[in-house]
Amino acid sequence: MAEESSVLQGILMLRDLGIFDFLLPFLLFFAVIYGALDKTKVFGENKRDINSVIALVIALIATTTAMVTRALAGFLPWVGFIAIVIVSFLMIIALVVGDVSKLAEIKWFKYGAIIAIAIGIFIVMIFALGFDKSMGSMNISETDIALIIILIGAGIIGYVIFGRGGPVKTGS
Repeated sequence: MAEESSVLQGILMLRDLGIFDFLLPFLLFFAVIYGALDKTKVFGENKRDINSVIALVIALIATTTAMVTRALAGFLPWVGFIAIVIVSFLMIIALVVGDVSKLAEIKWFKYGAIIAIAIGIFIVMIFALGFDKSMGSMNISETDIALIIILIGAGIIGYVIFGRGGPVKTGS
């Protein structure tokens, strides 16, 4: 049997120390919450001390809750995967269209992208939180889930095309 590489041994040592179970989720929660509080200025201008304390408390509470850290561990790899898919999609569009920044000026594309990302995040959350396993007890099969997703997608496409009383006309 081949020996483990020193990099793998280092990662396994970090895992045994709890870096992946506590420290990294804590830092992620703290950074996101602090950034949101600082950006929105909920407590006023230059209130970094209050923002830090609130972010610290929320991050500590969230990382000591096993369900939250399990959901985060299940969710983050999918976020990375979705980010790779989105970047790949934008690269392909850039090859075809050229300047991708002009696509943001097209309303239906911008809102369609936002809706698609929101639906993707919702689906990933279903799997990360384990709701897909509990759906079996409700007699909902994988075929039913696929049919629901297809119908929702068809409804969104129908609304985008026909929602304003007819197809969108381009040009002058």
